[in-house]
Amino acid sequence: MGELQTEYGTQVDFNVIPAEETLKRTDEVNSFGFEAQLHGLVAFDGYGKPVVKMPGHTFGKEEIQGAILKILPAK
Repeated sequence: MGELQTEYGTQVDFNVIPAEETLKRTDEVNSFGFEAQLHGLVAFDGYGKPVVKMPGHTFGKEEIQGAILKILPAK
């Protein structure tokens, strides 16, 4: 994630929530469809709308970068 933060940090806010915090926010986590994994990645657009939801940790740099590109404004 650090490499992507360096590359996109001026355009995207990255917020990594620790596991112990997600356990306190299960209703919020479940609202994104992560009931089985209790964690995942959500990419929000500039209006706060969730655009990309990826449950669990079955994604890597390419998938995260794809999510970032979906939420960046078109140039």
